[in-house]
Amino acid sequence: MNQGKIWLVVKPTVGLPLFLGGVTVIALAVHAAVLTNTKWYPAYYSGKAAVAAVLPAKTAQATPAAAATGTVAQADAPTLVAKAATDKP
Repeated sequence: MNQGKIWLVVKPTVGLPLFLGGVTVIALAVHAAVLTNTKWYPAYYSGKAAVAAVLPAKTAQATPAAAATGTVAQADAPTLVAKAATDKP
C-alpha cells in the first residue's frame, strides 16, 4: 500500500467512515442523476420489458446477398422481443 502513512495522520476510526460515506454519497448521486435524466432507466429499474425500436423504411438497406437473390427484408415488420422467464424461488 503506497499511501499507508496516511493512517499516521488520520485515525482509521475517523478516516474509514469518511471514505466509505463519501463513496456512498457519490454512488447515490450518480444513480439519482441517471434516474432523473434518462427516459429508459426508470422502466429498466422497475423491471418492465424492453421494447425494440424499428428502423424507418428509408434507412433500411438491402444486403448484398439479398440484392443478388432479388429478395429484400421488410423494414416495416415489427421486431419482437422475448422476455426470459425467471422461475427462481
